[in-house]
Amino acid sequence: MKVLFVFFTDPPRAFSSSVAALSAVVRAAGHDVEALEVSVKGGVADAARSICEAGADLVAVSAMTRDWPGASAVLNQVPPGVFVVVGGYHATFAPRDVATNPRVDAICIGEGERPLRSLLGAIERRKLDPIAGLWLRDVDGFPGEPPDADPEPDIARLPNWDYDVFGDMRQILRVGINTFGPHVDAYLPVRASRGCPFRCAYCSAPAWHRAGNYGDQSMRHLRPVGDLTRELASLCERYQPEGFEFWDEHFPISVDWLQEFAERFPVEVGLPFKVEMHPNAATRERLELLLKAGCSLFHCGVEAGDEDFRRNVLQRRTRDRDLERVFDDCRALGLPTSASLMTMLPGERREQTLATTALLRKLRPGSFMWSTYQPLPGTPLGDAAVANWPGPAASTLDDHPGYPSRTPADVSAEEREDTFRELATYQAELVREASVAAGHRPRPVDIPETGQRATPELAELLGVSLGQGSGLRLLSAVWQQGGLTLELAAPGLEQAQVTLRAKDGSPCYKATSHLSIAYRGKQAPPPLLGLLEHLAGRLGAVALDDLARAFPESGH
Repeated sequence: MKVLFVFFTDPPRAFSSSVAALSAVVRAAGHDVEALEVSVKGGVADAARSICEAGADLVAVSAMTRDWPGASAVLNQVPPGVFVVVGGYHATFAPRDVATNPRVDAICIGEGERPLRSLLGAIERRKLDPIAGLWLRDVDGFPGEPPDADPEPDIARLPNWDYDVFGDMRQILRVGINTFGPHVDAYLPVRASRGCPFRCAYCSAPAWHRAGNYGDQSMRHLRPVGDLTRELASLCERYQPEGFEFWDEHFPISVDWLQEFAERFPVEVGLPFKVEMHPNAATRERLELLLKAGCSLFHCGVEAGDEDFRRNVLQRRTRDRDLERVFDDCRALGLPTSASLMTMLPGERREQTLATTALLRKLRPGSFMWSTYQPLPGTPLGDAAVANWPGPAASTLDDHPGYPSRTPADVSAEEREDTFRELATYQAELVREASVAAGHRPRPVDIPETGQRATPELAELLGVSLGQGSGLRLLSAVWQQGGLTLELAAPGLEQAQVTLRAKDGSPCYKATSHLSIAYRGKQAPPPLLGLLEHLAGRLGAVALDDLARAFPESGH
């Protein structure tokens, strides 16, 4: 049997820890396996064509929530006769959303090693009886309730990750697949444990922790040190990485385990490594043990700069003074640091985004990464924000207008743009300084696309005012994915996102002679419908080139 794993990346990265873990199970069962990386910036039709050309008997899709609309659109074009199983965070916490896709035959709940192994055996026997951890489609759809997960009770019994499924790993490492730190290097991703003991309101890890029953003390979710070092030593010989980057949800905090690790790792492996740990767990003792073991970078989440907001909204109970202590301790020990944070969080205001930048400058990490908040199923914040998860993409894998606006009601488009620019400026400064000092290639600074303040010519063409006012208003505009995305406001409508593209037959709200008009959101309230009808009337004979002449800032 041939199994094709499909995974989605943004930015491109020819590696997936989920695929590495599951591919090892498929190989151990004696089957052929292949991996297909799909960029979320690519086209639905191209991705579907690649899957079909692979000629697999079973297609296994690993999808995060951001990936699923595009993945669903791709699967709709996969021909009958290929068994399709979908797993990952979104499948586990929004299985009924995944079940609406008619091409999905099975949905994996939680970790997939045991369910996938059982599924392969059942397909070979041509008898699909109920399988623990899998929700199987029958002739009438997906019956009953999704099952519980079927986690591995001892992760030391699992086969080691399969790196070769991605191709020439030495070449891939030269390109760089590392995540932490200011520069691109040849660190190889590995894992020592599963689960995270913290309960942040925005994160899927707490629900994943419950699904995997990681609180059960009779199960082993932490690899023995000797088992881990033996594998890492063999990876050193095979792929010659510069070091290792631990992709644990939370690096082990058992002091006894860390003491043994600090004694054995330098002798048996001897390469530098990077870890991520919650700042509340980063005691001076643990940091000293990490440094003794050979840690070259300590990463932790800051998330937001307002302490009350972190505690009351994000359930991230870390005080500013504790964060300062962690970064001060690392500096005193000579341990390099990096941090992560989110922007445009539910209820976040401009003064709170300013507090985030101010706290970063106070903590002075060696580098930081940042992202725009996205609601996730199975999380308190995500479930409060989204009643129904969006349908499939139209043409490109990230073309799915069904998510809530990425700008909270309390942050305007201009304030969002200012926040992104402030963070990007500081991030680029840190990355440049650290990379030059280390002699490494700087990591590309990922600046989310922000609206550019539009021209009066564009506002006149659309028949709206520019900026402030009480009528139809154009707040910002940006060229992206071959179209013009507008941030608009109208009486009774604080803000709406509308995209204008060349008409190509793709689904849209309305089509003019040359353009398609689409809006972002689950439904259009009457003020938005009125705005869309107004635009359709104004743009009757307007082409995309006319819009480009009125708004040429991007060089479109």
